[in-house]
Amino acid sequence: MFQTINPVNNNILNTYYFLSEKEINNKLSVAFHAYKKWNNYSFYNKVLCLKKLYSCMQKTMDIIAYLITQEMGKPISQSRAEINKSINLCKYYCELKESIFCKKISSEYHKSYIKFESIGAILGIMPWNYPIWQTIRSTIPNLLLGNVLLIKPAINTAGCSLILEKIFIESGFPKGVFQVLLIDVTKIESVIANPVVQGVSFTGSSLSGSIIGALAGKYIKKSVLELGGNDAFVVMKDVENIKNTAILATESRLNNTGQTCISAKRFIVDESIVNDFIDLVIQEMKKYHKDDLYNESTKIGYISRSDLSEKLYQQYKDIILNGGKICLETNKNGNFFSPSLLRIENDNFIVKKEEIFGPIGIISVFSKEEDIPDIVNNTCYGLGVSIWTKNLEKAEKLSRKIDTGMVFINDIVKSDPRFPFGGVKKSGYGRELSTLSLQEFSNCKTIIIKKL
Repeated sequence: MFQTINPVNNNILNTYYFLSEKEINNKLSVAFHAYKKWNNYSFYNKVLCLKKLYSCMQKTMDIIAYLITQEMGKPISQSRAEINKSINLCKYYCELKESIFCKKISSEYHKSYIKFESIGAILGIMPWNYPIWQTIRSTIPNLLLGNVLLIKPAINTAGCSLILEKIFIESGFPKGVFQVLLIDVTKIESVIANPVVQGVSFTGSSLSGSIIGALAGKYIKKSVLELGGNDAFVVMKDVENIKNTAILATESRLNNTGQTCISAKRFIVDESIVNDFIDLVIQEMKKYHKDDLYNESTKIGYISRSDLSEKLYQQYKDIILNGGKICLETNKNGNFFSPSLLRIENDNFIVKKEEIFGPIGIISVFSKEEDIPDIVNNTCYGLGVSIWTKNLEKAEKLSRKIDTGMVFINDIVKSDPRFPFGGVKKSGYGRELSTLSLQEFSNCKTIIIKKL
C-alpha cells in the first residue's frame, strides 16, 4: 500500500495498493496478447488511434492539469503547458510517413534494405516531475513502431498515470497496449526478467539508472536511460542583450520549480559582466514568489516530496559550507523554497558531483574563453549546455569541445519532438524524441535479396 501526498499541505490525496504477483503476471500476459494484435494494426490505423488520443487529452485537459498540480505541486499554468506539449508530440508523430521504418541500401543485390520492426513490450519506469510528458514521449514512438507499453509510475504521481491509462482505453486502443503497473521497486527485476518484456526505458536519477541498466544487461534487454543533468548556461561578454539573457537564464533555472534535468543549473559568466548578470538574475528571481498554484499568474510551485525538500536544503547548506557565497538567500517554508543564487568557485565539490533539483541558481566566472570547455565538462553529467554570444562561429567551434548530448546556442536547452534528446556520461545513453527514438526499441532487420 502507498499514498499520494499533496506537497503544498502534506494532505493525503489517495491510497493505492501494489499489484500482487498474480496480478503482475496477468498484466504481462495481457501485454503479450495485446502486442500480437497491435503489431498487426496498419500504420494508418495506429495513427488514427494516436489522433483520438490527443483529441481526448485536449477534452480532459483541465482534469489532468488539476491532478498534476495536486500530486506534484506544479503551478496550474505549467501543468496545462505540459499537456499541450504532450499533444504536440502526438501530432508530430502522426505526421510521419511509414517509410521512416525502411531504409534502402545501394548494393550489387537485387534488393537490399533495413527494416525497423517492433520487438514486444517495453517497460517504462517513469519519473514524477513531468508525469504526463515523460510518459507520452516514451510511449508514442514505441506505439507507432508496434510495441506495447507497461508503465511503472513514480508513486507520488500514480494518479496521473492511471488517468492516462483511462484516456488510452477511451481512445480506442486495444486492451493491454498501454498498462500501468503499480508495483513496488522490489518487483522491477522480475518484470524485466520476464520474456514478455523486451526493453526498458528509465528516466530518473543516475544512481537508480545504474541499477536499471545493470538489470537490463543481466537479462539482455535493450535499454534507454535518461538520467540527471548539470547543464551549464555560458554567457560571454559579447552577448547581445544581457538583461534578456538573465531573464531566460532565470526562466530555465526556475521552470517546474527547478525540478528539471535540463534546467540551467550552472551560470558560467565572463568575469567582466558577472556583477551585472547577478544583479539582473536576482531582480528576476524576486518575481517568483509563493502564491496560489491555481492562479494562472503563479510562476513557481513546491518541491514535490518532503524527503526531496530536506535533501535540497542540505545541498544548499553544503554548498555554502564548501565556500559558496550567498547572492540571494532562500526562504524554506515546508516544501516551498524561494529562489536563491549562490556564487561558487568552479571546483566546488557538491556542484560537480550532485544534481541540484530545485530553485537554487549556481554562478561562477571565467576569464579566458579557452577555459570554457574544461569548466563546462567539469562534472559527471553531460546532458545539455546553452551558450550565449554574438559570435556564432566561435560558439559552434566551442560546441565541439563540450561533452554533452545537446548544445543550444542563444537559446535555452529544451526538449522538442523534432530533435533527439539525451546525454552522455552519467546523464545516460540512448535517445528519445525525433525519428531516432523509433529505432531504440526496434529490431534493425537487414533484408538482402539476390536474383538467381
